[in-house]
Amino acid sequence: MTTGLTLYDWTPDVRCYAVRLGLSLMGVAYDTQAADMDLPAFQRPAGLRPGERPPVLVAGDVRMTRPGTIMQFAARQPAVARAWLDPAHEWAILNWLDFGTMALDALAAARDLAFGTTLPVLPPMGALVAALRRMEDHMSARAMAGHEWFAAPAASIADVLPFVVFALSADLEVERDTCPALRRWAHRMRGLPGFVVMPGVPDYA
Repeated sequence: MTTGLTLYDWTPDVRCYAVRLGLSLMGVAYDTQAADMDLPAFQRPAGLRPGERPPVLVAGDVRMTRPGTIMQFAARQPAVARAWLDPAHEWAILNWLDFGTMALDALAAARDLAFGTTLPVLPPMGALVAALRRMEDHMSARAMAGHEWFAAPAASIADVLPFVVFALSADLEVERDTCPALRRWAHRMRGLPGFVVMPGVPDYA
């Protein structure tokens, strides 16, 4: 039986992991079409359009290619708990979702440079380090105010993309010992029902 949603997924891609994680946490079922982007175009799934790169979520005639958009779409499904896009905190959630999208792009670009060459290359890390510092400062302030999550009283879509950025930044040898607030928050993320790890990557968070 089909779910009505199809995700074109490339397992090692961090944006794809963010989408898989978010959909799993929200309990959204979908069908998967694996797309190995290291293969020639003619060996990729026929449903993946020229120029498209996973993640691509297809819902009927709608095609979504940005993790932030996919998170919003999923959170607005009738069967998904309202806390993932809590109306009382919607603007704060969307603000941090937008930040998470940009930080995820910085992580993806850095990983492409580091792991996409024959010889290991350590890419410029300024944007990623700045994103982590802002995240740590924010969660430190949230903790002092008695809050455990990025933008709402419970976990929301605002937490998903920043978690991926923090968890997988360790692959790039980014110093995280100075991020105690993020470590505590990441531990809570790992305890959520539906949490899934990135295949082939040690669980650093």
